[in-house]
Amino acid sequence: MGNSASAPTVVPLPNEQDQGAGDQGQGDPAPKKKKSKKAVILGAIVAFIAVAGFGFWQWHETPEFCVAICHSPMDNAYLETLYANPYESATDKWGNKVAKADSMLASKHGAMGKRCMACHEPALEEQVTEAVEWVTGNYYNPLSERDLARLVYYRHAGETEFCLNPGCHDISKAGLSEETANMARNPHSWHHSEYTCSDCHKAHRASVMVCSQCHEDAEVPDGWLTWEQAQNLETQYMSWNDEQFLKS
Repeated sequence: MGNSASAPTVVPLPNEQDQGAGDQGQGDPAPKKKKSKKAVILGAIVAFIAVAGFGFWQWHETPEFCVAICHSPMDNAYLETLYANPYESATDKWGNKVAKADSMLASKHGAMGKRCMACHEPALEEQVTEAVEWVTGNYYNPLSERDLARLVYYRHAGETEFCLNPGCHDISKAGLSEETANMARNPHSWHHSEYTCSDCHKAHRASVMVCSQCHEDAEVPDGWLTWEQAQNLETQYMSWNDEQFLKS
């Protein structure tokens, strides 16, 4: 009688998953990585500062910022001249009635989308000086009027070029004179070199036809003042400023 052969034993090969499990079973288990919260917190802080800074800068460019932070003595008188409808009557910075608001440069510039910093570009030295004046109370209310010489003092720019430049009024003196050559008295003939744009064109009060000081036939635009009217107004309010300053 023959012996029957036993069937061979098949040993299954370990798969990759089993192999991995076997490896993990040997020795200490791998430590779990902790997610760092520092990077998340730091990123959130940076994002907050960026958004807040952008928002502050946007507000910094608005007239409301000028009044709220730096020029509280201005109250709302200056803003009213900026937002006044150019084709209607308005009130100047001193509270006087103005026949046509477009006689004030602030109104005309405001209607074109310009804001305070279009003309009042901040300069560090000037801002420090104003801050000291504000803290010590050494200022007029309403603020002292500034001509072009004051506006360009910290910017080292020419008075005429402050207005006649590619970013504002892109025209030369000669070209400006040609524009008004048809008037009986050409206000831009520049034969009086001592005068600058701000002698006639006022930002927060009615503009003045300086030519009427000598020429009675000088054409006075609607809403503007004659030289004599302007002198009376300036005398009244400049002396009022002096009285208020002495009382403070």
